[in-house]
Amino acid sequence: MDWYRPGAVVLQCGADSLASDKLGSFNLSMNGHASCVAFMRTFNVPLIIVGGGGYTIRNVARTWAYETGIACGVQMQRDLPFNEYIEYFGPEFKLDVPSNNMDNANSREYLDKIVGYK
Repeated sequence: MDWYRPGAVVLQCGADSLASDKLGSFNLSMNGHASCVAFMRTFNVPLIIVGGGGYTIRNVARTWAYETGIACGVQMQRDLPFNEYIEYFGPEFKLDVPSNNMDNANSREYLDKIVGYK
């Protein structure tokens, strides 16, 4: 960001990287996925967020709703309000997509090397 100094950023928030996605093979929690939106907001440049990907519809809906809240600076409640589609979000009825028990093959050293910290 310091080098290019963009006038705006387009952030594509494909949800196929979420845990339990039918086609994706990653294991991101909703909070992990949304932390990218929060991080990009810290640069204080116009941010255009678009969707894409994601094949477990109830998790895509949860994550995009949560990330829209982050983009707007709104802290959303974790309990989903009653609505005509509530049965799709059971049995927990929460605004959350937790990671699952998939093994994480990335060591901290490997991740730091990719990011350039070490």
